[in-house]
Amino acid sequence: MTTVAACAGALALTRSLPAGQELALAAGLALGGFLIDVDHAVDYVLFERQRNLRPGAFLRYYLEGRVRRTVLVLHSYELLAALGVLAWWLEALPLAGYLVGALMHLALDLAFNGESTPRSIVAFYSFAYRAAHRFDARILLGLTPRRAPARFWTAFFTGAAPVCGPPSPAPPATGDRASPRGPEPA
Repeated sequence: MTTVAACAGALALTRSLPAGQELALAAGLALGGFLIDVDHAVDYVLFERQRNLRPGAFLRYYLEGRVRRTVLVLHSYELLAALGVLAWWLEALPLAGYLVGALMHLALDLAFNGESTPRSIVAFYSFAYRAAHRFDARILLGLTPRRAPARFWTAFFTGAAPVCGPPSPAPPATGDRASPRGPEPA
């Protein structure tokens, strides 16, 4: 939805450009906002060796924390910096649009995915940082087992819940006097 709004805004703000350039910028922005997530599918097939390509299976795999490797080439500062230099060098408006869309997407990821990582969410989006941790999702994301709703759109909008709730407190010790440390010695 954010990408659609950004594309509409780009079209409205760039009316002074020739129609072809205006559309090229908006198309690049749309591709950057959406296509950046293609790397999740690439990771799913190439690194996770998953073959169930149904959207529900793919979504549940990620939501339920079954991911082992997080390569995510398109979600990296390094690639975006290289694309920025390339867009400037080539004066390529569609590539600049892609870069704006991808940066917007990354900013939203930073804002909304911060609770998912036990370490720095800002560092997570560095390819070098992920490589230094061997792309190990358990280290990078601190994955815990979760259960996703069976219905695709419910899972998409609500996410997954922990399989087990928070640990319950230990029952009080038996003996003459109950204390958090157990029975007092006689």
